[in-house]
Amino acid sequence: MKSTSFHTHILCGCVLTFFILPAAGQQAPIVLPLHTEGIQIVDSTGRGVRLTSVNWYGFDQKEYVVGGLDHAPLDAIIAQIREIGVNSVRLPWANETLEHNPRVPDYAVGANPAFKGKPAMEVMDAVITALARAHILIVLDNHMSDADWCCSETDNNGLWYNGEYPEARWLADWKAIAHRYRNQPWVIGADLRNELRSGATWGGANRN
Repeated sequence: MKSTSFHTHILCGCVLTFFILPAAGQQAPIVLPLHTEGIQIVDSTGRGVRLTSVNWYGFDQKEYVVGGLDHAPLDAIIAQIREIGVNSVRLPWANETLEHNPRVPDYAVGANPAFKGKPAMEVMDAVITALARAHILIVLDNHMSDADWCCSETDNNGLWYNGEYPEARWLADWKAIAHRYRNQPWVIGADLRNELRSGATWGGANRN
């Protein structure tokens, strides 16, 4: 894909997956930390906060790094996120990415040479820090066990565990992620698992 189509590439890859139209008008600055009052999310001043979000895939994929870093600098992508008027990013990750922490391929960060040869989680740290610096809220999403494109009924990732990544490791990985970002106040939420399927149930004796 040519760099001239970067704008379309990012919007198609990120926004269409998870986008809630922002409220009209300029939203007042969010004062952290957030908490809940009844059904409402509020900031530390008691002002209601409406999350308007994009999904920025990649740490859940075979490249082990967010999309778009081959086309534009990190700060340019974050500036684009701000320009479309959202206040939060859903950041998917895979258990494989966290546990194996492979080095990201050079082609996937071609527009960000400082990330070449870096471990995936070090790049994730940098992305989260940059989002926080731009005052964009972050929801961490455990998207897959095996890093790959989601989703099908036969990808062996329809539950929160599989043979390679059992439930005990899923719990340990979430604990590790929570510990890793415990001091980053702009990380405000956890999407425990994406799109449960493959026999998932909501009660009864079935452990799924």
